Amino acid sequence: MPKKILQITHKPAYPAIDGGCLEMAKMTQFYLNHSEFDLSIFTLCTYKHPWSRNAFAEAGISEDKIEAVKVNTKPTIWAGIKALFTGKSFNLSRFHSPKVTRKLAEILQQNEFDVIQFESIFSAQLWEIAKTNSNAKLILNAPNIEHELWEQYTKAAKGVKKPIFKFLTKKLKSEEIKIWKEMDAIFCITPEVEQSIVSFVPIQTKVLPFFVENTNLNFVDKNKKELSFFHIGAMDWKPNKEGVTWFIHQIWNDLSCSSPLHLAGKGMGKTLFLSKKVKEHGFVSDAKSFMQEHDVMVVPLLNGSGMRIKIIEAMSLGKCVISTAIGAEGIASTPNKNIIIANTTDEFKRAILELNSNPDIANKIGQNAKLLIDEKYSASALEKEILPFINSILNLEK
Repeated sequence: MPKKILQITHKPAYPAIDGGCLEMAKMTQFYLNHSEFDLSIFTLCTYKHPWSRNAFAEAGISEDKIEAVKVNTKPTIWAGIKALFTGKSFNLSRFHSPKVTRKLAEILQQNEFDVIQFESIFSAQLWEIAKTNSNAKLILNAPNIEHELWEQYTKAAKGVKKPIFKFLTKKLKSEEIKIWKEMDAIFCITPEVEQSIVSFVPIQTKVLPFFVENTNLNFVDKNKKELSFFHIGAMDWKPNKEGVTWFIHQIWNDLSCSSPLHLAGKGMGKTLFLSKKVKEHGFVSDAKSFMQEHDVMVVPLLNGSGMRIKIIEAMSLGKCVISTAIGAEGIASTPNKNIIIANTTDEFKRAILELNSNPDIANKIGQNAKLLIDEKYSASALEKEILPFINSILNLEK
């Protein structure tokens, strides 16, 4: 009999328009592709990520297996005051409502599940409802350490923001650790995430990075006079916007490249950076096609936690990537072999100028990047990791 899985997400995995959605969709597709699992989905829908019946249908998920509940996650003064007096994390409370808890309790009372998998701590804060109404094992799929990201925000904050961020981070950290303690097991997207979690909680973990299907490649044209550089990422995510702003004003605008920097991602619009040296594409419906049209991906991330899924996608397409060390965190890459690491303005400038002078270097790094993804981050390479882990949690024979 198939093992019944309830996947709980804090936003719809489809359409998979950003890294967070892609990470959730990864697990959705894994369970759908294996007959030993019977998957149901409970998802929250927000103003940034509304419900799309067609997007789930295109992913092969029948409507009777999905329950979607709309929740208002827009920050308000009243919500902040309420969180202050209840002692709850404001960051998490935005994804919590009586309507959500009632609907989840109803689902659990009417169905029996073997595993409830939470995608991020924003949905895992519902653990108490799950334990009250179900005997299922609880698994968290941890794409990052949320409080570590806020610790970075706090360190960089100035003026009145600093004490506010410090307070928010303290509450968030306390609740994040509490959530970890209530889980039966945790999937960790990187070894760094795993190390952080087990330093607080002795729990069964499995490192499960983002994985991709094999794709067709489009290497650099050797006859090109100048490479096409690009970045793709959600500009409504603070670290992305800060990093790209720094890159454009401190690095790109100082270079004399005749080709513009190509930017794409949701939350951008068409006039975010107002630079003649930048072409802003806004949201693109096909991220892979956009990446295939260009040559070198830049990831100027200055803050963050977890794995940058867009880097994995670009490398799977044979693209050369220039990234900060923070951006490349969790990826088993080797600098100057299958990725270029640049942390300062001078390092980024030197890397861009060198690649423009010798496109063969970009080709070689892109080819090595593809080999790395095939070896460590392909769906076939990781499939054998998931099944034994879930069986061990359910105390089944491997």
